[in-house]
Amino acid sequence: MRVTGIRYPSAIAAALLLSGCGGLPKDDTATGSNGNSLARTAATAFAWPASLVPFGDGYPAAGDSCRRVGESAATSNFLDDSAILVGCPGQPTEPAAAAILSTSKGRVVGEVDGVTLISVPTGDANQGATPNS
Repeated sequence: MRVTGIRYPSAIAAALLLSGCGGLPKDDTATGSNGNSLARTAATAFAWPASLVPFGDGYPAAGDSCRRVGESAATSNFLDDSAILVGCPGQPTEPAAAAILSTSKGRVVGEVDGVTLISVPTGDANQGATPNS
């Protein structure tokens, strides 16, 4: 059978529209360790500023909106060998930052380009060392 023209444009259009449907909608949320529902869409994702060097996939757990932050010109004064530097989008009163502040001995040390920087102590770096005589 040879098709020389489109005889059923509405049927073809319907087929094309339906072919884009992937079945049931996918759940695009996850729950972070602080109990917040986190959308995993590009539209709602936080764009980390170039002045910071975030790493990992969330802090304190994967999927959380806060991230560990590495050394950069903007963070060099906040780094400590006995603490983790964490960046949380927004103000210290935002749920993600507030959760870290309430569950750790962390303290806000600064703000850079819309990110609250929190220093979370890991313990005494000299603990257990014997003093020099």
